[in-house]
Amino acid sequence: MYFPDLYVEERYYGVKAIKIGWLDTGKPYPKWKDGDEIMLADLIIKLEEIGPGVYTKGYHHCPFCNGEKSSTQFQIRLKDGKTFYDAPYMIIHYITHHSYLPPQEFIDAVMKYKKP
Repeated sequence: MYFPDLYVEERYYGVKAIKIGWLDTGKPYPKWKDGDEIMLADLIIKLEEIGPGVYTKGYHHCPFCNGEKSSTQFQIRLKDGKTFYDAPYMIIHYITHHSYLPPQEFIDAVMKYKKP
């Protein structure tokens, strides 16, 4: 399933999901450069500490190598309580195996996130 980064999905009762890392073949995405490795390693460690939040309705396979699959995703809530970043657990695979660079605002939110 593809969504461009920072796409806002309006949900019920004013809840908003900001989509991050929903990649697919044929769709361009930002790639990290030399020098980004330490920052992204810290991001991955933090994502693994947070752990996935919800299960999806089925498995999501990597569209680029078909080697990884996951049925979970992250939901990183923002301070207003009605907005959250919604990213597939596959985002870790995309960063490490396909050089995906998430938006800086997502990286900042994850690094500041404290599990409830």
